[in-house]
Amino acid sequence: MKISFLINNIFGIGGTNRTVINLAEALAARHEIEIVSVFRRATATKFEISPRITVRALVDLRPGSPDLKASGRDEPSGVVPRQEEFYAQYSRFTDTRIIQELSRTSADVVVGTRPSLNLFVAQHTRDAALRVAQEHMTHLAIPPAVRAEMARVYPRLDAVTTVTEADARSFLENTPVPGIPVVGIPNSVPRPAVEPSDGSSKVIVSAGRMHHVKRYDLLIRAFGALADEFPDWQLRIYGDGGEAAKLRALVTELGLAGRALLMGGFSPIESEWAKGSIAAVTSSAESFGMTLVEAMRCGLPVVSTDCPVGPREILRHGEDGLLVRTEDADAVAQGLRLLMSDDRLRRDMGLAALRNSTRYDPDAVAARYEELFDDAVRRRSAADRGYRAPSGSTASAGQPTVSPPVPLTAAPVDVTADDAGWLRFATSGPQDGKYRWQFTLRHNPSDGKRRPDMPLRTTRKALPNGGTRYTAALTPSALDDLGDGRWRVTMTSARAAGVHMKAGIRDTRKLIGARAAVLAGFGSGPVGWNLPYAQPNGKLMLRTVLRQDHVESTSVAVGDHGITVEGVLCGAGRIEPGALFVVSRRGPHAANFTVPVRVLPGNAFRVDVPVRKVVDHRLDRWEDWDWWLQPEPDNWRKLRVCHLLEDFPDVKSVFVYPAVPVVGDEPSDFARLHPARPVRVRPYCSASGAMAMNVVDR
Repeated sequence: MKISFLINNIFGIGGTNRTVINLAEALAARHEIEIVSVFRRATATKFEISPRITVRALVDLRPGSPDLKASGRDEPSGVVPRQEEFYAQYSRFTDTRIIQELSRTSADVVVGTRPSLNLFVAQHTRDAALRVAQEHMTHLAIPPAVRAEMARVYPRLDAVTTVTEADARSFLENTPVPGIPVVGIPNSVPRPAVEPSDGSSKVIVSAGRMHHVKRYDLLIRAFGALADEFPDWQLRIYGDGGEAAKLRALVTELGLAGRALLMGGFSPIESEWAKGSIAAVTSSAESFGMTLVEAMRCGLPVVSTDCPVGPREILRHGEDGLLVRTEDADAVAQGLRLLMSDDRLRRDMGLAALRNSTRYDPDAVAARYEELFDDAVRRRSAADRGYRAPSGSTASAGQPTVSPPVPLTAAPVDVTADDAGWLRFATSGPQDGKYRWQFTLRHNPSDGKRRPDMPLRTTRKALPNGGTRYTAALTPSALDDLGDGRWRVTMTSARAAGVHMKAGIRDTRKLIGARAAVLAGFGSGPVGWNLPYAQPNGKLMLRTVLRQDHVESTSVAVGDHGITVEGVLCGAGRIEPGALFVVSRRGPHAANFTVPVRVLPGNAFRVDVPVRKVVDHRLDRWEDWDWWLQPEPDNWRKLRVCHLLEDFPDVKSVFVYPAVPVVGDEPSDFARLHPARPVRVRPYCSASGAMAMNVVDR
């Protein structure tokens, strides 16, 4: 059977894209599958799609495409209602392209994936094909005018699916379509490629777009209410969106900088779920709740608001998670406290989450769609004697097909880090030939001085699909040659210039414990660190650190009147009594100010940054002052204070500190300043990991 999915933009990122790809991959084991994207705005898809699935686009919106100047682009769509969310994206030109595709399709089943596209599928798909509408939105969130058009057009469909039983009932009650089955079939989530969480880390994880419906403000307030009670716990929120700035301001207001972290977007996300011990969902509405299932499949119990309509169908309250009142930060805090305070309960619920979430496996969900298609074939055959059922029905689809190997240019590399400094790389590509491929690290110098390539001993294993599985390991001793730097992870052969590989899963959970071990292991020799990460273009990189002595910032507290810093000197050196903290003005007019540090156990220190002195001696409206530690009072050697030893690369964006307003003690020589207006001093971590502060008068 040939099945065609019609989707708005498969080249973007979002929940609908992810669940359509999951279902398509499962069905592709027994059927011919294609994904037809109305729009294409990027060269490659954000999510991995196997070669056995055909991906096509109807309208190319990339720069230089003739479709950008096509006739009819400025005329409104005659099919998509004005009230539909994506109405502005459609036009008479896109109508023509979609109608041509549906009227000529060779598919046996066409599946639309949102209301606007389902209207096309219902009205314009050729009669020989089955027409199925997927509804991923909460039904009553669809504007009434759009639902009215659905009620008029949907009787031409063969079936409608919603992602929950509750929404199927809502559909039947509010938009009755006589004679057309409306079935609740959940989204699917594959089994993660990472090991599940063991429930031991003190991390709460949440993920999704930064949108007001997700109510991350409730989650941050709930965590803030527990922060003093559980000082060793951390909240991590993954996602991008327009609410990020407001949420950062709330983190600052509640004094949670360094405790509640906005991590930005991350893909693939399963490695980050596995770093947590509790998942949190605080939405005011969820059409399904993909993140709940993702977290459960990684072994996390979920504290979720009991919002319409998905969570109550996914979670079994008290068994694999907790349902709490919506719009209630205190209720969220109570749910979190119960799991944060009880290690055994947390682990037991995590194991239950693993068991219960298998019902969302793509194979199980695909089987339900096959039943839906078979039922549609029977009903169509009974109603229309001229209808010819597909020759390859689901019952006779044969043995599962094997996906061919992808080229190395499209193959992701998965990396696993352990707490002993090892990294293990793995990827699958085409069959290895005479000129064998191997992992090679290539230096990405910042100063133009490129170090020699480092080939890694690569193991090869033949795969059933004719491809090869490549694995390699990087040992801690390799840091002696890698040193401090950034390296591209490539595959090379004797006949190829090398392929800079795509980043797949980066499982760095062990680095959370490794950081604590390094900070506690003073006097134990050089400091080494291996961190794999993805560039914005998706390519895999490696950040390496090798230093005889390293000063790591562990806490930056910004109060109403100053900044207090804590840190640890790692490596062979020691902090001596009388050690100094040094702030140094960057630029041509260098200046240094020093203050003594308070020496703490474990080769640690605490210091109040001399912000008033810096404000008194500034020379410009904007200045940057770098932070250093002079461990021995009689030795002028200084070490840069850094924040490097984390399990994620973008420390600068994740650890965002507020500014402290400071009025100087003395008149400034800088005449343009307004003496009555406070100067703002804000600490920050640079892209290189070095700590500093900017001093701004404006």
